[in-house]
Amino acid sequence: MAIRAHQPEQLTWRKIGEIEMGSMRDHIDKTELEGQLCFHEAGSATAMQLMEMRLNPDTLIAPHSHEDDEIFFIVEGSLHWGDKALPAGGSLYIPAGTNYSFRTGSQPARLLNFRARADHSFRPAWEAEGAGDRAGG
Repeated sequence: MAIRAHQPEQLTWRKIGEIEMGSMRDHIDKTELEGQLCFHEAGSATAMQLMEMRLNPDTLIAPHSHEDDEIFFIVEGSLHWGDKALPAGGSLYIPAGTNYSFRTGSQPARLLNFRARADHSFRPAWEAEGAGDRAGG
């Protein structure tokens, strides 16, 4: 496999609300739909995925989980959940199957999301709880 470099001006940014997402849209807060995302690496069944998100102030990421572990790195802005806050430069590790939710702070946020493989799974928290999964978040 060859080394790939991704120049900022070559990235394809998409408004989250304009992405086809089927029934997942019913479980996403309208504030998240105003954000943008791009894939530095789309990933595959065996290759890592790197997604970048640009979110407006006070964007809510509704409670959900994924099939794979993920790491968020806060490039700009901050993330808030419960009584906790994480500023730029911080990171958040979320194990597979763990329900989580957060809100961006009063400034725009830019996040990097790392996963070990392409994972486009999305499980609303209420669905996981109904199945007996009560992981924290």
